[in-house]
Amino acid sequence: MKFENILQEYHIPFRTEGNHCRPGWVNFDCPFCSKDTEAYRMGFNLESKYVHCWACGSHGLVQTLSEILNISYGKCKELLDSIITERIEKQEHKGKLVLPSGIGKLRNAHRNYLERRGFDPDTLQKIWNIQGIGQAGAYSWRIFIPITFEGKVVAWTTRSISRNPKVKRYITASELQSSMPVKSILYGEEYVKHVIFINEGPTDVWNIGKGAVATLGTSYTQMQVNRMAQYPVRVICFDSEHMAQKRAKKLCDDLSVFLGDTYNVVLDAKDPGSASKKEINKLRKEFLKIY
Repeated sequence: MKFENILQEYHIPFRTEGNHCRPGWVNFDCPFCSKDTEAYRMGFNLESKYVHCWACGSHGLVQTLSEILNISYGKCKELLDSIITERIEKQEHKGKLVLPSGIGKLRNAHRNYLERRGFDPDTLQKIWNIQGIGQAGAYSWRIFIPITFEGKVVAWTTRSISRNPKVKRYITASELQSSMPVKSILYGEEYVKHVIFINEGPTDVWNIGKGAVATLGTSYTQMQVNRMAQYPVRVICFDSEHMAQKRAKKLCDDLSVFLGDTYNVVLDAKDPGSASKKEINKLRKEFLKIY
């Protein structure tokens, strides 16, 4: 039996193309964050038999199936045992690195924004190679943040310096604008040794310093989990708000099957990017000194 047959039998709408679908996945509404919305945010991987929502992250397969089909865990396990695993041919990434226009040196407006956030612009330029974008259409007045892999820039994101709450904080390269998909790598991983501090965004990484990485968004992928699992000590530092902590605990569960130690740290600040230097120093000392 195929997974699609189960959904059809229980009259659950699904998609295999469009609406964020990728080859090898069957998408349907996430029962945890977007039930009956026709957003099709959650996907079932036909080859590895796991589910992932691009908005709220990974969930247990049995629990998810029980939620969407409204049946017992026992019945779900019976159905899952009957599913045929399908081998999916890996598709070559078709994107090519395309940088936004207007990239240049940090201007006073960029520097003022960073200093208000407690960052030293010169240090960020030296370590993270950030630049500024002035007046440039959709990317106007943003900080350009290159994303590297094995020493090469493969993608990028940008952070708005505007105080207007209606302006989108981050605009990130699409898959077609990247030589590697951003959700297949971890921002900042080039500086990680044996302790990895896992965060959501680049400003969190900047504040914690070398050894910190970002998943580049509120969700994470199995490819990113596999990269995290390479390190013996994993310290998750997501935002302190409820939904972020829910994702952090789920990530702890996902990493628990791998060798090594995983910790979930909730900082006093609302997010690692705004935490005080005292709190960051305490965090680094606690883990880097022991390990």
